[in-house]
Parts: sequence; structure tokens; C-alpha cells
Amino acid sequence: MSYRSRFTFTALTLVAAGAFAPRAQASGFQLREQSSLYQGNAFAGVSAGTADISASFFNPAILAGFSGTQMDLGATLISPSAELSNAYGTRSSLLSPFPAYEEITGPTSHKNSAQGKAVPTFYGLYSVSDDLKLGLSLNGSYGFVTEYDSTFVGRYHALKTDLAVIDIAPSIAYRINKQWAVGVAFVARYADATLTNAVDFGLIGFPNTIPGTLDGKATLKGTKWGYGFKAGATYQPTDKLKIGLGYQGAMNMNLKGTIAFDYPAAPAAAIAAFQRVGFKDGGGSAELDLPANASLGFDYQVSDTFSLQGEACLTTWSRFKELKAIFLDNVAPQVTSTVTEEKWRDTWFYSLGGNWKLNQAWTVRAGVATDQGAVKPEYRTPRIPDADRTWVSFGASYVVSKSLSLDAGYSHLFVKDSKIALTTTASTADPNFSRGNLSGDFKMSIDIMSVQARYKF
Repeated sequence: MSYRSRFTFTALTLVAAGAFAPRAQASGFQLREQSSLYQGNAFAGVSAGTADISASFFNPAILAGFSGTQMDLGATLISPSAELSNAYGTRSSLLSPFPAYEEITGPTSHKNSAQGKAVPTFYGLYSVSDDLKLGLSLNGSYGFVTEYDSTFVGRYHALKTDLAVIDIAPSIAYRINKQWAVGVAFVARYADATLTNAVDFGLIGFPNTIPGTLDGKATLKGTKWGYGFKAGATYQPTDKLKIGLGYQGAMNMNLKGTIAFDYPAAPAAAIAAFQRVGFKDGGGSAELDLPANASLGFDYQVSDTFSLQGEACLTTWSRFKELKAIFLDNVAPQVTSTVTEEKWRDTWFYSLGGNWKLNQAWTVRAGVATDQGAVKPEYRTPRIPDADRTWVSFGASYVVSKSLSLDAGYSHLFVKDSKIALTTTASTADPNFSRGNLSGDFKMSIDIMSVQARYKF
């Protein structure tokens, strides 16, 4: 493979692989924020689901513990902050003929690359009988937005990432006896992703171009429906203790999208040359392995006014070992596919919380949690500076009437400071060759505010 062919290969890999890689708010890219009530105690005991039907997102079996016809409507505002400093980028050492252009120029700090996102939720319950329940939920299950200035020193790694995923899940739950209940849900998932990054057309060296002097932009947009399932069970050995186990199956999504290029201000002959070696609009697809989740929670009624909850959740991010991107429409005639190593790791989420019933109208709650980051330090990118985090949460519920209740929850996430240390070799086959080396420091935090209305017909 020639120099220019290999460079085109690595640049297109950057576009296709990056856009189909998921990015979001909890470990890896999950959005755990699916209930305003449970937001208040850091989602402790949500798999046991004694408080309201919004816990069915994590365990559909909890629906068997509720009666009548109910509806929950909620919204959560996620407000992240990701401040980058001390960023430094260099091009591959293979560019020794251009020593003056080895350093990548541009701003070395960015005040906040993360953008806020509103996550809506809807839950419905219909009781067929005392033991058989039907449910429906609509959730934004994954989502993340980051954006950098066009001249940012790490622009070849990332400019903008916008991922939105919506789940529609009809469910059924059955109470076997006083102690046991089971439930399952069918999940229809829609993903919409947009990613942009700068492309160093000057790095191609044809015709007579110099690195860093002809920057353009690549945009990849992809959408896809995927289908999966959830299942769960609850066990209530005593009137005071309830235990719940929830499971969400892994899902494989074959995302399809389009690649489009914005060319730099260059002569028509140069742009035609860029197109000939593969930089032209076309299509792409990628196989994406999404993880499974297994959660275990308990709710223990300590007294008439106080209950204690706990939760543990394992997310199998280690399934996401690599990302295979396939080029369509003859975008890159010299290659048909490429594989990018991800090597994410499994993560654990632990939380502990409590509910205090002040009177017939008011209940207050609080909780703490730890949440592991899925990305290994050597694979951290500016698209998602994922890192370990600690939750502190508070919330309250108010009973307006027999039919209507209101919930509010707030969490502050203390995110561990992290570093970017991306490197490239002198080989043009290296996926980072066209992006360059990039280092920097991230300081992050996240504020989450959530409100919800529950109505019983």
C-alpha cells in the first residue's frame, strides 16, 4: 500500500470508527438517569423497585408490585463540565522532512467541551389482573455531546460528537406468589450519531502540500434500529425486605451512515486529487457490540419512617474490543474495511441510600455511589474523557392527592481528574498516524437535576 493510500486509510478510519463509537454520561456511554425518584438516592435499590414504576427500566419484574393503571412523566437535565488544559499535539516522526511542522498548532485549552442534554422519560402500567401487569417505557438510554473549537490542537482527533439513543420497551410482569415475581421486556432501540473532526489535507503531500496548512473537515452521520430484551425477578422473603435482579441483554447494531468532506480553500486540481485518493462523499457502516447489564438491589424497611437501599450493577463493556468499519460506495477504493482497537473494560456501579418519610405528604431521600470509567487511560480521547466518578444525591417526593405525586432529584458527580496520552508511531498503518500525538489534562464534574410526575388513574 502506498504512502497516500495508507494515509487515506487512516484518515477514513478516524471518521468511520470514531462516529460509530458510543459516547455518553455514565460508565462508557450509559445514561443511568431514568427516574427522578431514584435520582434522589443515587439509584440505590432501583432493581428492587418498591417506590414507583420508573424502576422498570432496570427490572421489568417490579411492575408486578403495583396495582391499577399508572403513568410517570419525567425529565432530567444533565449538565457536565469538562475543562481541558495543557494540551499538546505533534505529528508523526515520519514527517521529518517537515521539522518545522511537527508541532500541531492551536489553542491548548478548552473551557468546557461537554454540552448539557435533556433526557425525557415515560412509563405506563396497566393491570390485567392482580398478578399480571403490562408496561411500556420510552427512554433516552444513551447520549452525549462534546464540541471543540475548529482550531483546537486536538482537532484531528475530535471536533463534535453528538449521540442520541431512544429505547421503546413494552413489558410484561407476573406475580407467581407472595414472594416471587418475574418480568420481561422487548427493547426497540434507535440510535442517531453525528461526528466531525478536522482532516489534515496538507499531510497528504500531494500536490505540493504541507502539514497543517490545508485543514478541512469530515462529518459522519449514522442511524440504526436495534432490538433486544430485558428480564428480571423480585424476591420478598419478608414484609420488610425486597430483593431485585435485573438483566439487559447485549445488543449488536449494524450502523449505517454517510461520510461527507468539507474541503479547504485550495485549487480545483488539488481538490480533485483529494477526491481521487478517497476523500469523497459516500457511505459507511460499522458493527457495534453494546454491553449487557446485570444489577442486584435491595430495599429494607428499617422502621415505619426509614428504609435503606443498596445497588450493584455490572456492565460488560469488555465486549467492546474492536470496531470494524466498512467503507461503501467506493469511498476508499484501496481498502474495503478497517478495525480499530477499543479494549474497554467491564465496570461496576455501587450505591447506598435511604428514604425518610417525614409525614403523609413528604418523603426525602439521599444516597452516594461509585461508578467506574470504562475507558482505559491509554485509550482515552477528547471525544469522551471517561473516568471514575463519585455520586452524591438528594431528593424529595410530595403527595399532592391520591392520584398525583411529584418527585425531584439532584446529583453532583465528582469525576476523577484524568489525562489524555494518545500516541502514534512512524507507521502510516497506525490509526493515529493522521491524528498525531495528543496529551492533556481534564478536570470534570457533572450536575444532574430531575423532576417527575406520577399519576394513578
